[in-house]
Amino acid sequence: MNTDAMPAPKPPLHSVRPLRRRHFNRLFAAVYASAILSLLYHHVLKLLHSTTLASFFVSLLLFISDAVLAYMWSTTQAFRINPVHRQVFLENLQKVLDRKDFPAMDIFICTADPYKEPPIDVVNTALSVMAYDYPTEKLSVYVSDDGGSELTMFAFMEAAKFGKQWLPFCRENNITDRCPDAFFTSNYALTVNTMEIKAMYESMKMKVETSVEGGKVKEEYICSDEERQLLTQFRTKDFTRQNHPSIIQ
Repeated sequence: MNTDAMPAPKPPLHSVRPLRRRHFNRLFAAVYASAILSLLYHHVLKLLHSTTLASFFVSLLLFISDAVLAYMWSTTQAFRINPVHRQVFLENLQKVLDRKDFPAMDIFICTADPYKEPPIDVVNTALSVMAYDYPTEKLSVYVSDDGGSELTMFAFMEAAKFGKQWLPFCRENNITDRCPDAFFTSNYALTVNTMEIKAMYESMKMKVETSVEGGKVKEEYICSDEERQLLTQFRTKDFTRQNHPSIIQ
């Protein structure tokens, strides 16, 4: 056989290693399942040999409750029966596939309440996703605000301005922590460019959090007629969290 004509094997993208504790987990699951079946069998016998209506209903309720608990337990066993350790090798990705052949990817970020889900946290999520080391023309990020809040809209208006500086900064400096909040709370390099980016982030964060605390966007934070016109759509008397038209931006 001519080994010179055989192509070189492609480097692995990931590895999967079964964990040894799976054997103990399977043994425990078998014993536990036997105990549950025995208990259910006991309840069935009690039901069949009930002598009064009260004992029948008591046995029935016990059977139903244990059956529900048994079902809940069984649904959590899938990942315990065969636990594995996975390791990815991102450095091999471009050895296997050219960047222009990467699949297109759509990412959806959903939010509904600016007080339970602070807009600055949603903004950080969106910015970190947009800063992925991925071909920009193949990456689309969508944010859906089911609550229709002007606070969330304002946060993303500010994030769009900040993102014009943050995204190139991440790519040019090969930033690993691409969530702005995570990056600026880590041990980052103190450079003039980094301090300027941090000042922009702190300014954006202050505006967003102040607006959420006050329940509305301050007029001095609105920089153009276009922004004012966009936010005005959220301020009509018929616009409520439960009932509002779709706004696509």
